[in-house]
Amino acid sequence: MSDETVSSIPNRAQQQKAYRFWAPVYDRVYGFFLKRAQMELARCVGGAGRDILEIGVGTGLVLPLYPPASNVTGIDISADMLRKAKTKVARGSLPHVKALHVMDACETTFPDASFDVISLPFVITLIPDTGRLLSECARVLKPRGEIVIVSKITDSSGAVRRIEQMVSPVAQNIGLSSAFRLDGIEDWLRRNPSFHLAENRTIPPTGYFRLLRLSRSSPETSEKASPSGH
Repeated sequence: MSDETVSSIPNRAQQQKAYRFWAPVYDRVYGFFLKRAQMELARCVGGAGRDILEIGVGTGLVLPLYPPASNVTGIDISADMLRKAKTKVARGSLPHVKALHVMDACETTFPDASFDVISLPFVITLIPDTGRLLSECARVLKPRGEIVIVSKITDSSGAVRRIEQMVSPVAQNIGLSSAFRLDGIEDWLRRNPSFHLAENRTIPPTGYFRLLRLSRSSPETSEKASPSGH
């Protein structure tokens, strides 16, 4: 990821302040706006495996959308947001949610190869070190597992890119970032040839959000791959 992108992403103190502000109203403000993308994410994640780790679970907006037969563990850096999610789980309507933890996504405490699939809903733009995040995901992911990402991710340049750079300081003040490009993920994939970009598509009807699936190749395929991944 470029220094420009890193500098536009809020630090942890800014994030915590923003999350404390948003936690009481987050569901009402974002629930409808993000619903279609969250449903697509949950559908892809549910089809990739039973043991699911959701990173950036927030207030738990995506939790009801995972298959009932799944085993979901959720983590978030914000105790204020996570408190809302725990309240929803405590009501008893989400038996597939097995645990929720306050935890740093780049330094989790899970054993290696713990999950079939890792779900990243609208969080990758908020973590400065994309490579470290994805490497931690790879560590706790089982062989042939998948990382599924939904967020505002651009591979554009020119006018669109300049607009996103202009609004970045505003987004930063509310705990968001609009300056994340696909480059950071592609750089990580080049360094980790056991993974490949299995899917990259916009989500209708607006196409504002993008869904990515990073799939881990089978051990046999990885052994045959060249250092460049081709």
